[in-house]
Amino acid sequence: MAGGSLAGSKLRSFLTLLGIILATTTLIAVMSVIHGMDVYIAQNVSDMGADGFRVVRMAFIGDFDPKKYLELLRRNPELRRDEFDFIRSRAAIANQIGMQINRRTTASFESEKLEDVRLRGITPNVAAMSNTQIAYGRMFTDMENNRHLAVAFIGNDLKEKFYPNTEALGKQIKVNGRPFQVVGVAKKQGNVFGQSLDNFVMIPIETGFKMFGSRTGTSFFMRPRSPM
Repeated sequence: MAGGSLAGSKLRSFLTLLGIILATTTLIAVMSVIHGMDVYIAQNVSDMGADGFRVVRMAFIGDFDPKKYLELLRRNPELRRDEFDFIRSRAAIANQIGMQINRRTTASFESEKLEDVRLRGITPNVAAMSNTQIAYGRMFTDMENNRHLAVAFIGNDLKEKFYPNTEALGKQIKVNGRPFQVVGVAKKQGNVFGQSLDNFVMIPIETGFKMFGSRTGTSFFMRPRSPM
């Protein structure tokens, strides 16, 4: 009896210790995954980085609530260009301020077409603020933006779809049915949660305003000054 009790006690102690080890190992693994996701999102998904932020008409965290959405539609007006100009001229703590419009559109080249492309009309400084990496070519300039020129900076999905075996720079691409000249191509970013980060085209925001107007879909990008 004593020997059996001792053996049973050792077995229970071993199983208890094994359970503690497995639970601790699982906890460490989960915390490592969460930390890795935080770092990845900060560096890749959240393209503003840790110190940047956006001003948007409305934002949702968690499940979509139709009632809340309708309330925000009524309460929150669209952001306007004159508000951007006002903030840019008076924001003392901001190092950079940019503006963006966001749409979904169709892009095409000759007989090839891509649907549901993310169209970003931006002030040129938004590219640097959102850490957009250039594979080759360049981002469009303030002069091209001010003159409403039809120039485009494209993501890797568009490059591979339309120009898989040839140079993309200088080629013409149609965005929402309008021809644009490709001036730059972004480095490949890959997928996050099954969604491609490379299915986009950037155009000068003034060109975007000319195409779509400036009444909807506008947001502001901001990056504060570094503390002294």
